[in-house]
Amino acid sequence: MGNTLPTTTHKKTITVLGALGGQGGSVIDTFLKDGSFLVRGVTRSVDSDAAKALEQRGVEMVTGDTKDPSSLFKAFTGADIVFVVMNFLDPGIRTKEGTLTKEIFEQAKMAGVKHVIYSGLANVDKHSGGELKVPHFTLKAEAWDYLKSMNGFKSVTNVEAAAYYSNWFTFFKPKQEDDGTLVWTWPGKKGGAFSQFDVSTGMGPAVLAAAQHHMKYHKKEILLEGDKLSIEDCVALISKKTGKPVRVDYVHPEIFKTLFEGAAEVADMVTWFDLYGFYGPETKTRHHKSGKEIGGLISFEEWLDTEEFKKLSSPLLLSSSS
Repeated sequence: MGNTLPTTTHKKTITVLGALGGQGGSVIDTFLKDGSFLVRGVTRSVDSDAAKALEQRGVEMVTGDTKDPSSLFKAFTGADIVFVVMNFLDPGIRTKEGTLTKEIFEQAKMAGVKHVIYSGLANVDKHSGGELKVPHFTLKAEAWDYLKSMNGFKSVTNVEAAAYYSNWFTFFKPKQEDDGTLVWTWPGKKGGAFSQFDVSTGMGPAVLAAAQHHMKYHKKEILLEGDKLSIEDCVALISKKTGKPVRVDYVHPEIFKTLFEGAAEVADMVTWFDLYGFYGPETKTRHHKSGKEIGGLISFEEWLDTEEFKKLSSPLLLSSSS
C-alpha cells in the first residue's frame, strides 16, 4: 500500500466590523455555527466582557474603529472576506458616513481583501427626487455604488437589513399611560406596511450565503424582509401577546418634525415607508423576497416568542403590574 500524505484544509477568514453590535453579532454567531471559516471580530473595546466572551468562543478579537479607517488595515490584513456595517447613530459618524465607508473600502483593498459584504440601504434621495431626506439610507446607497465601481475585489455584495422588530421598543419606544395603555406616536399613514426583520437571526445567514457563493451574489442586493406589516398590525400582535391595551397616535409629518432633534429625518423615513415599503421599488437586482430564498428570517409573531422580546417588553409589563 502506498503512503497517504496528510491533507490540510485552508479555512478562509472573515473580518466582521461591529462585532459587538446586532448585525455583526448575528454574522459571528452564524459563522461560528457553520464552522468553515475563521472569524475575526473588530471592536474598540477588546478588553470588554463581551469581547472576551467572543474570544472564548473562538473569535480572534482585534482593535479597530470605523471612525478611523486606517485603524482597520491590520484587522483586514490576511482576511479573505470583510463584513462592513456602519452605525449612523454614532455622533462621530453621522454625515461623515459616506466618506468614512469609502475609506474603509479602500483600506480593505490595500490589505488584499478579496470579497466585501456590505450592509447598505436604499437611495431615498434618488427615488424620491430629492423630496425626502433620509441620510442614513442614502449615504449607504451611495457607498454601495462606490463599492461596485471599485477594481480589485473579486466580489462585492450588499446585504440590506429591514427595519428591526426591536425598534418598536427602542427607536419607536411607546409611552405608557396610567391605565397601562401602550401608545406609539407615528408620523405616517394608517395601513402603511413596510419590511421588517429580526436582526439577530436574519443577518448572519445572508452574509454566510454571500461568503459561500460569492460569484452568485456579486454586485447583487439581498433584501432581508422577514415580514411586511403596518404599525397597526404590529401593535395588535403585541397587544395579543402581552394582554396590554395599545393605541397609535398619528401625527402629521410636519408637526412631528418639530418634536425633537432628528425628528425631521424620522418623519421623512416613515413617509418613505408609506410610499415605498422600506426597500424602494423592485428592480432586476432588488427583489424584496431575495432574503427569504436564503432562509433564516423569522416572522414578527415568531419574534414575539424570543428572549429579546421578553427582555425589551418586561420593563413595561412590570411597571403596569406594580
